[in-house]
Amino acid sequence: MSSKFKYMLFGLRARLDKRRAEQALERKKAETVNAAIDHLIDGIDPNMRLILGYKKRLTETVEAALEYINRLVEEIPGPVEFDRKAFGSNPFVNAVFATASDLQKTFSKSDALRAFFDDSMNVNMDYGYALMCMEKEEHAGFGVELEGDFLKKDAPRVSVNFFGHRLLSPAATEKAVRESVKNCIFDALISNTYEHIMASHIRKAGSDEYRQFLDRRYKARQAWGDELTDLLLSIRADALSKRHTKENNNDKNQGEENGSSYIETPTERLEVVKEILSRPEEIIRLNRISMKLTRMGIKVDDASVQSASKIKLAELEIDDVWRRIIVIVKYPRNEMLEKTNLF
Repeated sequence: MSSKFKYMLFGLRARLDKRRAEQALERKKAETVNAAIDHLIDGIDPNMRLILGYKKRLTETVEAALEYINRLVEEIPGPVEFDRKAFGSNPFVNAVFATASDLQKTFSKSDALRAFFDDSMNVNMDYGYALMCMEKEEHAGFGVELEGDFLKKDAPRVSVNFFGHRLLSPAATEKAVRESVKNCIFDALISNTYEHIMASHIRKAGSDEYRQFLDRRYKARQAWGDELTDLLLSIRADALSKRHTKENNNDKNQGEENGSSYIETPTERLEVVKEILSRPEEIIRLNRISMKLTRMGIKVDDASVQSASKIKLAELEIDDVWRRIIVIVKYPRNEMLEKTNLF
């Protein structure tokens, strides 16, 4: 066999292998989109399956929404190692916890993380990965500030505080955490779409009825959900119940004057679903935040001579009812405190 023929044969095999790999990716992508469409239909109106060619009509829109979610989740910072050593060396870790002990207690008190490490499947895992969500608040006040060679009293300043840390979707790898977050965000899109379609009925329901309604829907779809879905449930239920109750008080006669906005037929609902999902960036966003913080959590401007570090944050915003600073974290098993040492 000549070397030229061997080279041609090698090139042919390489092209065939590449084509097979591309076909496998296409099949996997199609399976993912089909599963997402089925999940979407179950969450909004199973009767949409009666529409001829419903999957074909939804494929492009759902595919684009999934790609948007993929890009968004891949931009979530991390993984960032969180441990007592990192508290002293990483300005970001130092910024989001008051002390190294607070950091260790927060991770050790997480039921989700403890369950992960206690699982028999994870006994050899030295580290656990998770999504950490937290709230950020800023307080304006006065303090002492160095101005040149002099101390200036009663100088205006802004202190930044992080609280409400929660660890969600623990897993053995960063990739597994991100996949779980993608699924939960898609659930949030489905819920937002359903709420839009059922707007008139939701407005007529009181806050208790609305909470029960959301609770039934989320619990019926736990195949894709986890504790992040539960968190979204509790926050969305509270915020949206208040919002709809306020709308009822302000515009209680509007529905009678304009007629019901209930979308009657499966075909009409499918078109609304396509319209809403074609603009996922209007519902779900990842906001970038950058600031300079001192070790005491005081925000300073770039021109300040105070010792400070630039901190970059990512804030996940869903609709107008949920905002949290988020980061993928990595935590060592050997720093988990025993339960007897937590209090």
